[in-house]
Parts: sequence; structure tokens; C-alpha cells
Amino acid sequence: MTALLLVGLLAACQQGPPPPPPPSPATTSQTGYGPTERAFVELAISTGEQAVKLVGLTGRDDLKRNRATELTELRKLLDAPYADNHAGHDMPGMPTDAEIALAATSEEARDQFVRAHLTESLEVLRSAKQAITHPPTAAVVELMERHRTEELAAG
Repeated sequence: MTALLLVGLLAACQQGPPPPPPPSPATTSQTGYGPTERAFVELAISTGEQAVKLVGLTGRDDLKRNRATELTELRKLLDAPYADNHAGHDMPGMPTDAEIALAATSEEARDQFVRAHLTESLEVLRSAKQAITHPPTAAVVELMERHRTEELAAG
């Protein structure tokens, strides 16, 4: 019996810290900047930083200007220092380093990856639009959605 108790205590000690308590209503109110908004902003910054590398290979000033504007607006929303928790990830809308390297050597690949970035990130934005309740974050989502729609229409 003592051995079982000891094994249980050792196992409990090796576990990570307990999960944080659920967010208070104040952090998730209809007007508050909460965990959903923070997660979106962090993801959008990471994706945007990768996209800057990709669109820098194009001759399209609209793409470059829009990504720079979006990153500036996203950084204004942060409520804590930014850490890129998505570096190296392969997620919808986020150009990977391998794709950027290939895009630098092939116009066809570059055009394909730019279009994938635009269409996939537009899907992410449309999902975010349904979940974001913080008005300033929602305004940036709308700006980004408008950019993607215009960029896709421009070819």
C-alpha cells in the first residue's frame, strides 16, 4: 500500500503545473481582449512575418504595403511581449521557409505560394471573424479580410 502511495505521489510530482483557472468574465466579455484575440494576434503576426518574406519576392507593392500595415496594427493589439510560438509551423496561410526558398527560384512556385497564402489566410480570417469579440481586434480582422479579397481580385 505504501509503495502504491509513493508511486502515485511521484507521478503527481512529475506532472506539469495545474491548468490555469477558466478566464474570468471580464477577460472574455463581448468587448474584452481575451485569449481568443491573443491567440489570433500571435498567429497572424507569425503568418504575416513569413508572408513578408514571400511577397518580398514579388513586384507587387500592394502585397508588401498591406502586410506591413497589418503587422503594425497587430502589434498594437498585443497586451504582452510577443513570442513567436508558431515559428517553423506549417499552417494554413503561413508560407514555410521551404516554400519561400522555392519561390525565390521559380516564378510559377512563387505565384502558387502567394495565391495559397491569400486564399488560405482569407479562410482563417473568416473563421476568426466569427470568434473575435474585441472591437479593435475585429477591426484588424476586417482590414486583413479586405486586403486579401482585393489582392486576390488583382490577381
